[in-house]
Amino acid sequence: MKKQSPKKKGQNKMEDVIFFVIFMALFAGVFSFLGYLGYKKTKTAEDYYVAGRKMGALVIAFSYGATFISAVALIGFSGIASIYGHALLWLAFLNVFIGILIAFIFYGFRTRKMGLSLKALTLPEMLGNRFNSTKLQAVSGIIIAVFMIAYTSAVFLAVSSLFQVSFGIPYEICVIVFTIIVGIYLVVGGLYAVMWTHAVQGVLMLAGMLILTIGIYSMLGGVGPAHEAAAALTPEILEGIGSPAATQAPNGLTSMPPVLSAPFMMLLTLIFGVGIGVLAQPQLIVRYLSAKSEKALRRAIPYGGIFILLMTFTAFSIGPLCNVLMVNNGLTYPGTPDKVVPLIVSELFPQWFVFLFLFAVLAAAMSTASALFHTAGASLGRDVYEKGMKKGGSEKKSLQITRIATLVIVGVTLIISLNPPDVVAIMCAFFFGLMACTFLAPYTFMLYWKKTSRAGAWAGMLGGFIFTMFWYALIYFKTAPQIIGSSLTDNYVINMLDPLFIALPLSIVLTIVFSLLIKQDKEEQKLMAKAFENI
Repeated sequence: MKKQSPKKKGQNKMEDVIFFVIFMALFAGVFSFLGYLGYKKTKTAEDYYVAGRKMGALVIAFSYGATFISAVALIGFSGIASIYGHALLWLAFLNVFIGILIAFIFYGFRTRKMGLSLKALTLPEMLGNRFNSTKLQAVSGIIIAVFMIAYTSAVFLAVSSLFQVSFGIPYEICVIVFTIIVGIYLVVGGLYAVMWTHAVQGVLMLAGMLILTIGIYSMLGGVGPAHEAAAALTPEILEGIGSPAATQAPNGLTSMPPVLSAPFMMLLTLIFGVGIGVLAQPQLIVRYLSAKSEKALRRAIPYGGIFILLMTFTAFSIGPLCNVLMVNNGLTYPGTPDKVVPLIVSELFPQWFVFLFLFAVLAAAMSTASALFHTAGASLGRDVYEKGMKKGGSEKKSLQITRIATLVIVGVTLIISLNPPDVVAIMCAFFFGLMACTFLAPYTFMLYWKKTSRAGAWAGMLGGFIFTMFWYALIYFKTAPQIIGSSLTDNYVINMLDPLFIALPLSIVLTIVFSLLIKQDKEEQKLMAKAFENI
C-alpha cells in the first residue's frame, strides 16, 4: 500500500500560531455573542437553570449529544480503541440504545413531567422536593459538584494532547484561554447560552469526525480493505511499532478478547461503566427539564440518536485503524493512547484539516465543560447554598450565588487542570459509573415506585456512593495503587471489575428495603401524589 508522506515538524510554526490566534478569536467572538443573547433572555432562575423550559427538539438533541460526547470520547476513547480494537464498538451500541432510546423514553418524559409538578430545576432539587428533604438535596449537590470538577479537568487534559502534538503550543496558555471563553458565556448567559453554543459546537464536531473517518478509510482503500488490514496485524507487527494492542488484543483488533481475560475485564468496565452510567448524569438530566413540550422531547430522540451514533461509531472505528496507518507510514505508537489520533492527524492530514479537527475537539471540550460547569454551579448555588443552607431566598439572590459558585468552580477546575494530580485524572474517567451507582436507583424509583420513601432514597444514594468510593480506594487496579499503594487483591477478575456491577444492585436493594422498613410520612405522601399528578 502506498505510504503517505509524514509532515516535517517545525514547518510554518509561526503561521500555525497566527492561524490559531485568529481561530481562537473567532471562537471567542461567536460564543461571547451567544452568551450575550443568553443574558438578554435570562430574566428568572428558571431561565438560567433550564432555559425557561422553552427548548425545541433540535437544540435539545445537539445539546444532549454535545454534552455526552466530550473531548475525552473523541481523543481518549479513540486511543483506547487503538489498544483493545473494534470490540469497543459495543459501547457505541449502548450509547445509542441506552443513552438515547432508554434514557429519553423511560426517563426523559417522566423527568420532565415530575420536574414541572415539583417545580424542580435540578436533579438534586427533584430528589429534595420529592422526599421533602433539603439535606438530601444539599448532599446530592455536593457530590455532583466535587466530582464534576474532577471530570472537567479530564476534558481539559484530553485537549492538551492535540495541542502539544499538533502545534507545540504550551498547554497552560490553551487551558487558560479555553477556560475564560467558556466561563464568560456560561456565567453571563446561563443554560440558554450553553445550549445555543452546543448546537454550533455539535455541527463542528460532526464535520470534523466525519471528514477524519472518511479520510482514514480512503487512505486504507475503503471499509473492507481497512478492516482486513487491521485484522491482519499480528502481535509481532504491533509490537514492532510499540502498540499495546500486541498484548491487549490477543484475538486481533477486529475480535473480542477471551472471556474473563484481563483485556475482556477492561472492556467490560469501559462498556458498561459509561453505557449504563449515562442514565444518571445530572448534566444530561437537565436537558429533559429544558424541553418546551413532550413533543419536543419525542422529536429529539431520532436527532440525538443519529448524532451519537455518528460520533461514537466514527471515534471507536478509527482507533484500531490508526495502528495500520502507523505500520504503513513508519510511525511508532506515541506512548499514551491520548496521543494516537493527534499523531495521525498531524502527520498524515493536510494543515487545513489539522485546524478543523483541532477546533472540533475544542468544541467537544467546550460543550461538555460548559454543561458540567453549569450543573456544578447550580448544585452549589441552588442545591447547597440556597436550599440547603439558606432555606430559600429571592430569585435575584439565587442567581447571584449560582454565578459566583460557577466562577469558583471554573477557577478550581483551572487550578487542577494546570497541576493535575494523577488520582484525579484517573478517578474522573469513572465519573459516569460513580453517578450511576449513587443516583440511578433513587432516581429510577422516584420516577416509577410511589412507595419510595426518604429513608430509601438516602440509603440507596449513600450506599451506592460509599461502596463505589471504597472499591476505587481499596480494590480497583487503576486507582487503589495510587491511594494505598496496591490493590487488596491480585485477582484481576476482581480488581478489574467495575464497582457498578456490585454497587448498583446494592443501591437498588437498599432503596427498596429501607423504603419498606421506614415508610413515607404524611408530608411525603402529599408530595408523592403531587409528583405523579401528571403521570
